[in-house]
Amino acid sequence: MNRQALLLYLILAFGSQYDCAETSLPVFPVSEGACQSNNLPVLVQPEEDIRSGNDLLATYCKAEITPQGLEMKISYVFRDELHPSIWKDRIYRIYRKFKYGRTMDIESVLVRWKVNGDLEEIDLKNVYSGDQVFRSDPVRHYDSVLKPAKMEFRNLRPVLFVNTWNHMFGEKDTNPQLPKMEILDTELRYGSRESLDGYFRGDN
Repeated sequence: MNRQALLLYLILAFGSQYDCAETSLPVFPVSEGACQSNNLPVLVQPEEDIRSGNDLLATYCKAEITPQGLEMKISYVFRDELHPSIWKDRIYRIYRKFKYGRTMDIESVLVRWKVNGDLEEIDLKNVYSGDQVFRSDPVRHYDSVLKPAKMEFRNLRPVLFVNTWNHMFGEKDTNPQLPKMEILDTELRYGSRESLDGYFRGDN
């Protein structure tokens, strides 16, 4: 039996006994670099994804003033991510708990604003959807740097569309047939992706 087959066997054999319950989200001490909610992108998410229990729980952000303006490192924490295949979802859920210490889905983006307050760009490293649709399987993790000329805005805030079940983002809606919800407000907390990953790993 090869390693992949052995891992699959162990997951299926012991998965029902493995506790996938989540811990609470952390609150990190606020220091320099707190973000303002009016600078956050507006997320547009398929309603069925939200109803399935994959809603946005919180947004963590850490800002840094640069010579070019303001750089915001944003991490979105979704309650879960539900694979379109039931049996794949079960395996993937246990795998995530083993590897990351969580089944919550965390996706991070980098937003850069100019000194005059205009959007410079949004860096979607490893979280760009491209033309993939909600139920794509498998989902590719692409890179892209989005410029404002190709983006939609809501009250001067850029819009990111949640296009896949595992929350890859894009500047356009690849699922026009699916009803959507605009997420204008979210619980905003201070913190970096590194701090979040360390929390779920159990780092001291």
